[in-house]
Amino acid sequence: MIIITQGHQAGIGLEVFFKSILVSDQHLSNQCHLLAFKDSVKTTLKSLRLPFLLTDSSIEVAHRKISVSWLADETHSQSFTALQEGMRLCEKSKHILFTLPTSKDQFPGFNGHTEYFRSYYQLPELGMFFLSDNLKVLLLTDHIPLRDVPLLTEKIIAQRLKQSLMQLKDWNWKIDSVLVAGINPHAGEGGLIGNEDRIISQAITKLNAQFNFSLQGPIPGDTMQLAQKSSNDLLVYPYHDQGLGIFKSLQGFIGANITLGLNYPRFSPDHGTSFNLFGQNKADYRGCAYALREALKLSESIYGRNSRKQSTSS
Repeated sequence: MIIITQGHQAGIGLEVFFKSILVSDQHLSNQCHLLAFKDSVKTTLKSLRLPFLLTDSSIEVAHRKISVSWLADETHSQSFTALQEGMRLCEKSKHILFTLPTSKDQFPGFNGHTEYFRSYYQLPELGMFFLSDNLKVLLLTDHIPLRDVPLLTEKIIAQRLKQSLMQLKDWNWKIDSVLVAGINPHAGEGGLIGNEDRIISQAITKLNAQFNFSLQGPIPGDTMQLAQKSSNDLLVYPYHDQGLGIFKSLQGFIGANITLGLNYPRFSPDHGTSFNLFGQNKADYRGCAYALREALKLSESIYGRNSRKQSTSS
């Protein structure tokens, strides 16, 4: 199943989720299980002006029915409570975790989902991966200040690249080549603009012998996309905004944010909470619908379309 965690109660997460369910095939709603607070769901559904019915274990909205587990006791925040329960369910059985958007202040001492996963599971090699029909982008750092990017080591770069590539290989996602951007402008110009890109060269040299596709780099970040030959090339950027600036400029918010390296797949829409749109029935659902469809495709690929729904009870 796809376990959906509520996200911020004052954001657009629940709105885009319900809209995505309504415009998608019935099979998607059959595979989704929502973890949410009843009052938050009621508020969102009323804003959509659609008929709905809430029972102890399901939500019926218009012509769709979704299974649900209602949450009651809030720990730190509603979105964090839902996340913890979603993680528990995915740890005990074969599920995909799908997190609706929340804000960074909803995590106790962390800057977001990836940072929390990395600390909770003690997995320093986790990678932030962004998927669209035309682009595959991997980030080597998360939400850190620019001044900390040069603190990347050859070991960290190699770990995150290797773990991410192994995950994509396990999922049978086709990768033709891997292009890795430099940290400095022009990838350092051979040391004229900093020596930090040397560690990228060293990491790539060590990894090239381990995979049956080529790893190339460091490539100047401003010409990385010109080196891309197909949508199956993976573009790797050391700094968060290096990669996401290009991804969002070309794809808008039609993409999936995926955490690589967990023991279960984790997906999310490639956008935030948009508090300014809450309750107005104006949020664009297309990014969430895309991410849900990609999560469903992966679920069917690795678990099988005809597998029975697994229990989400404790």
